[in-house]
Amino acid sequence: MNLVVDIGNTNIVCGIYHEDRVIWHARFRTDSRRTADEYFALLNSLRDSTWEISGIRNVIIASVVPDLTRMWQHLSTKHFNKEALLLNAYSKIGLSYVVPDPGFIGADLVANAFAVWKKYKSNAIIIDFGTATTLQMVSSEGKFMGAIIAPGMKTAAAELFEKAALLSEIELTSPTVLLGTNTKDAMLSGIVKGHAFMVESFVQELLKEYESLKPIQVIATGGISDLLAPFIPSITLIDRTLTIDGIQLAAKTLLNSDKL
Repeated sequence: MNLVVDIGNTNIVCGIYHEDRVIWHARFRTDSRRTADEYFALLNSLRDSTWEISGIRNVIIASVVPDLTRMWQHLSTKHFNKEALLLNAYSKIGLSYVVPDPGFIGADLVANAFAVWKKYKSNAIIIDFGTATTLQMVSSEGKFMGAIIAPGMKTAAAELFEKAALLSEIELTSPTVLLGTNTKDAMLSGIVKGHAFMVESFVQELLKEYESLKPIQVIATGGISDLLAPFIPSITLIDRTLTIDGIQLAAKTLLNSDKL
């Protein structure tokens, strides 16, 4: 079994894979104040009967938080007796890039691009709804074409709640109207539909600019993709485990190349 770890700015997602199938996964808040032992205790407390600590063969990490990268590497060595594999844009997994030095590309974008290339084998726009909302394009030949990074919906909403004295924080749910007749409905429309409209506009511009690559799938992932997808008609499918699937698939490639 492999333990894959996707370390984001807001959440950490862990998955256990057996023969390329995710058999367990968990999501918890990113907290740089936690120690490696505390993260391991949390991971162990969420574990169920589908896996045992002793059954972990490899630990693979994709991270956009450098301090936590080092912490989870230490966790892997101490508690799993494994040196963790790190996935980044320099990893030799077969992806190609349109720039000579792709080091600025986040590990999550690499994982998403690799997952789409291997799982769907099509030209695709990938939308990941996280702390940031990212849109990226990958070709059916595995070329990373570039990315757009915008504030995430919850990130933008938190800033609004903090800066606007008369607007209280609300639960972000699906808006039922475009024009609100009360503060809550007006905010839901602006926050949720506003974010969706922004993403849809980006997608339409990308489809125009890269018309020669059609057909192009539009694939969404991220914790709030179900909330936003109904307002983004260009989305063709939602893949909730896309990022951790990409980490697992990349790990297989890296491990197999080491055996050659």
